[in-house]
Amino acid sequence: MLQHIKKLLEHNALYIAIAITTFIAYLSLSSESKIDLGFTFKSKDKLYHTLAYFTLTFAWLFAFRNKYQNNKFKILTLCALTFYGIILEVLQGTLTNYRTSDLYDAIANFLGVILGIFAFNIFLKWYNQ
Repeated sequence: MLQHIKKLLEHNALYIAIAITTFIAYLSLSSESKIDLGFTFKSKDKLYHTLAYFTLTFAWLFAFRNKYQNNKFKILTLCALTFYGIILEVLQGTLTNYRTSDLYDAIANFLGVILGIFAFNIFLKWYNQ
């Protein structure tokens, strides 16, 4: 059963990454994107950004895991997802009147990408065994 799930994830990894990317764009630009995971501290919004971009990074790296050993690919992923987060922040401030751009959100996005890359290094060692 687990092998079947593993193959299903491997064959659909690109579609999953695209879906997560689209979902993050929707959450970033919609007026209905208030999600509450139950955290009660002041900067929970920054945690949500970090978790979203951690997940996004992990999904894209898994989709292209056969290229992951190439350091240029890691840098490209880091730059592309960071740029994606910055673009969404700019669009929040310019395209919508119910959202605002926030430099700290962009920093939280970047942190999520960095953590995603580090976690994927650990995951890939386990996954390939």
